[in-house]
Amino acid sequence: MFIAIGLMFLGMLAGFLLRGRRLASVLSRCVTPAIVLLLFALGISVGGNSTLMGALPELGSAAMLLTLCGVGGSLVCVLCIRRFFRQPPEPDALKRFCASDGTEKSCTAHFSAPASSAGTGQDDPRA
Repeated sequence: MFIAIGLMFLGMLAGFLLRGRRLASVLSRCVTPAIVLLLFALGISVGGNSTLMGALPELGSAAMLLTLCGVGGSLVCVLCIRRFFRQPPEPDALKRFCASDGTEKSCTAHFSAPASSAGTGQDDPRA
């Protein structure tokens, strides 16, 4: 395990030293085919293991459950973060959304609550 982590850090150092050079761009194009070959070799290894192939349905259902729980938890976290940490729209987006002249006055009038509906019981549709 330490060898794999050490090789990864060694590769990161080599990438840092080689950035901007032609060799780095050639090596970056080799990464995807190398990963595909490693996955193919892993598939051959798994397919040749009869014990693992026999336990594959049980392992597959556990992996599917773990995946679904992970995705579900991520979605719940995203919904919570979006609800409590909303960012205001960017000024350029406000200019495009507001009146065609894009003045600050028209944007302020568009995004502020109307004073006439205060206390009248009418809901503001922009809220």
